[in-house]
Amino acid sequence: MKKIVIGMILFTFFQNIQAQQTKIFSLSPMTAETVKVNGMVVGLGHFGDNPSLQKINGLNVDLMLFSPLILMYRDPSERELLETKLISNGLNIGTGGYSSLSTVHNGLSIAMYTFCKQLNGVSINGAYTSVGSLNGLHISGIGNFSDRSAGINLGISNNNVQMTGLQVGIINQSKELRGIQIGVFNKSGALRGLQLGIWNSNAKRSLPFINF
Repeated sequence: MKKIVIGMILFTFFQNIQAQQTKIFSLSPMTAETVKVNGMVVGLGHFGDNPSLQKINGLNVDLMLFSPLILMYRDPSERELLETKLISNGLNIGTGGYSSLSTVHNGLSIAMYTFCKQLNGVSINGAYTSVGSLNGLHISGIGNFSDRSAGINLGISNNNVQMTGLQVGIINQSKELRGIQIGVFNKSGALRGLQLGIWNSNAKRSLPFINF
């Protein structure tokens, strides 16, 4: 009887270990038992409801079918950053994009939109990014929105609360800018840099064409 009980305990133990071993492929949303994937993840996406930190090293493909609805009803200026639940390193390709403000992505992301906690590297977005911390080169059809940004942002409208680097768009906004804004309308609070556009305003002055 003792041998049977011990055997059952060992079986359960090794089953749990097996469930949490590093995988080379997984569907998304990933199961709670999945800790790390070194390879490829494909599915509907990640929603930040996993109980512990998960990692992806490799390729992540999101096939979110309701992406247009998310774009219609989600405000990119509203961001409530959450505890990090997913770290993705590598290439992200999405018909939608990351939709959880508990996600950190490092690498290249090509998607319709990106909502995440931190985005480091290069991203190309059909619509926009809405990120807590945006670092690197980011190109978006509508614009790039973040609390902090360091690098280059290209879009119709760029609104980065704290910006270090270059904003290029029709409308560029920041509360604190260290760098350059190039656009039609440029607005910044504290400025250490240069504004080039039809109308430029900052905490010191408002001028056409060039401001500093």
